[in-house]
Amino acid sequence: MAKKTIDRYGIVQKKLEDFTQFRERRFRGTYLAILTLRELGLEDRLEGVIYKIALPELVSFGRIYDSYRHAWGDVTREIKSLRGSDYGDSEELEQEEEINLGYEVGYNQYIKLSSKLK
Repeated sequence: MAKKTIDRYGIVQKKLEDFTQFRERRFRGTYLAILTLRELGLEDRLEGVIYKIALPELVSFGRIYDSYRHAWGDVTREIKSLRGSDYGDSEELEQEEEINLGYEVGYNQYIKLSSKLK
C-alpha cells in the first residue's frame, strides 16, 4: 500500500492566507500543534486537558510538528505578504525564550569567542 503524501507546505500556506493570527510567531506553536494533532487524528482527544499518549504517537507528533514548523518558515520566507508583524523579531523573540528557559543569551557566541582567543 502506497503511503499518502501530505502537502504540509500547501496546508500551511492556506492556513496563513485564511488566519492572519497564524502569521504571528507568538501564535505559531498553537496552530502548528493543532495541525499536527489533526493529521494524527488526535485533535478530538484534546479538550484542554492532558491525556495519555503512547510513545509512538508522541514520536510521530514531534516529527510531524517539526515538518509543519519548517513549512511555516519556508512559506513565510518565500511569500512576504503572509508574514506577521513580528516576522523580523525572530532573534529577539528567540533570546527572550532562551531567557525564559533559563539559558544564558549569547552563550554560543561566548564559546566561539573563547575558542578564537586560545
